[in-house]
Amino acid sequence: MESYTLGLFANMYPAYEGDYRGIFIQQMVRDLESCGVMVKKAVNSHNSPVGYIPFYYESLRLARNKDLDLMQAEYIPHSSIIPAVFGRKDVPLILKFHGDDARIFPFKNRLYGHITRSMIRQAAYVITASEEMKTPLLRFGLDPERSAAVHTGVDTRFFTPGSKEEARRILGLSMEKTIFLFVGRLHRWKGIFEIIQVARICPDFLFIFVGPGQVPDHPQNCIFTGPKNPGEIRQWLNAADCLLLPTYTEAVPAVVMEAFACGIPAITSDVGGCPEIIEQGKNGLLVPSRDVISLKSAVEWMNNNPDDRRRMGNEARITVCERYDHEILTKKLIAIHIALIHP
Repeated sequence: MESYTLGLFANMYPAYEGDYRGIFIQQMVRDLESCGVMVKKAVNSHNSPVGYIPFYYESLRLARNKDLDLMQAEYIPHSSIIPAVFGRKDVPLILKFHGDDARIFPFKNRLYGHITRSMIRQAAYVITASEEMKTPLLRFGLDPERSAAVHTGVDTRFFTPGSKEEARRILGLSMEKTIFLFVGRLHRWKGIFEIIQVARICPDFLFIFVGPGQVPDHPQNCIFTGPKNPGEIRQWLNAADCLLLPTYTEAVPAVVMEAFACGIPAITSDVGGCPEIIEQGKNGLLVPSRDVISLKSAVEWMNNNPDDRRRMGNEARITVCERYDHEILTKKLIAIHIALIHP
C-alpha cells in the first residue's frame, strides 16, 4: 500500500487512557499508521479553552510543514480554520464533520453559516460520519461528488461476544435480571434522564451507566461505574442484554458498533445516523427521542422476548462485521486520500 504523510488537525483528542474526548480520532490514527501512513498531528488534549492557544500554534506549524501530502481537519470549523487559511495551497484539505458541527453550528446564526460555507468552499473533499449528515451541508455548498460518509468503525476482533455468565460473575452482577447498558458521557443530550425515568417505572430491570460525568439522582436499580477503558467496556457489554442510547443527536454511534460486535442488540433514538445501523426488529429497536413511553415499551419488549433478543444480537454482529469493521473503513479512507494526492 502506498505510503504518504497526513497532517491531522483535531480540537479533541484523548489526553490519557480512558479519556473519551476524540477517542475515535485516536483509533483512526492508529489504523492509518498500521497501514503505513505517516500521521503528523496538531491536537488539543485539554478540557479548558486555554488549550486552544497551543493547539492553534501547533496547527499553524503543521499547516506549513513541507512534508505533508494531505491535510485532514476533524470538527469544523474549530480544527479547520488554521489549515484552511494558512495551510499550503498545494496540499489538499479534507474536512471531516462529526455531528453537531454539521447539524447545529452552521444554523446558529448567519456568521456561523458563512464560516461553514467558506470552509467547504476551500476543501478538496468533505467526509461525514454518517450519510444523513450530508443533507444539512448541501445548503452550504457541499458537492455530493466531492464527499463521502466514512466512519472510523470498530475493531471486531477486539469487541467480540463472550460468556454472559462469566462477565456477570466477574462484575458481581445478578444472573437473573435483564441488564440494560448505557455507555457514554452522562449528558442530558444522550437521553440519560429518559433512561432514569424508565428505570423508576421498571424496578425489576437493572440499568448500568458507564462513562464520565456528574451522576444524577437515580433509583436503586441504576448503577454508575464512571469511565472505563476499552477492555472493561467490552466486559460490561458482554454482561448486558441490550444497549440503550436514546440520544437527541448522533452520527452512527461508535458504542452501538461496539455493542453489535459483542453480539447484543441496541435500542436507540431514530435520529441522525442511528437508522443507518439499526434495522428495526432485525438487530435492534428505534424509538422517538425524548419519548419515555416508547423507550419503556422497547425496554419491556426486550425483556419479554429473550429468544428474539438473542437473534437480534446475532444479526447485530453480522451487521457490524460486514459494514463497520475498522479495517474495511480504513481502506475506504486511504482510497480517498490516495485519489486526492494523485488526481
